[in-house]
Amino acid sequence: MQVVNEKIIHQINKGDSRAFEELYNAYYVYLCAVATKFVYAPEVAHEVVNDVFLRVWENRSTLVYPCSSYLIRAVQNRCLNHLKKRQLEEVSLSDVEDNLIEFQKQQITQDEHPLSFLENKEFEETVNRAIQKLPEKCREIFEQYLYLNLSYDEIASLNKITPSTVRGQVRIALAKLKEQLRHFTLSFFSFVY
Repeated sequence: MQVVNEKIIHQINKGDSRAFEELYNAYYVYLCAVATKFVYAPEVAHEVVNDVFLRVWENRSTLVYPCSSYLIRAVQNRCLNHLKKRQLEEVSLSDVEDNLIEFQKQQITQDEHPLSFLENKEFEETVNRAIQKLPEKCREIFEQYLYLNLSYDEIASLNKITPSTVRGQVRIALAKLKEQLRHFTLSFFSFVY
């Protein structure tokens, strides 16, 4: 992540689109990484970050230097809004989905600085290894659920199975992951039961 200087912010305040492009290029990738850790879906993360930058441009006269903390907090807030909206729009098929969204919202609101969450590579790698150990079909369904943000109905249609089968496979995956990752004291898997 590059840091933009105060001069660029003043140029943005005056409506300079090239200065805004510099800001966008300097923070876009980093902010997408922050958003992805909260919404678990790169496509949604890109949308969230673009929405934040659109809002910044619309309110460019109020942007102040330094702006990195503001941008990070704006992305976190937009992620939180996305999760709340998703929770209201979707008819939840299980308590697991609701609890996963609650966990995501807690991660957004509890971290003062997202780097503490981003830098937890050991946990992320351990989770990825545990997911890879799941039975093949269970793993595919779980990855579609967790990483692609697909609903149970969408996963069922894609795999030519019933939504209740999808729900069962997600529960199985979460139970196996909870067992494999029991040595972690993080609250990540407290939502299984």
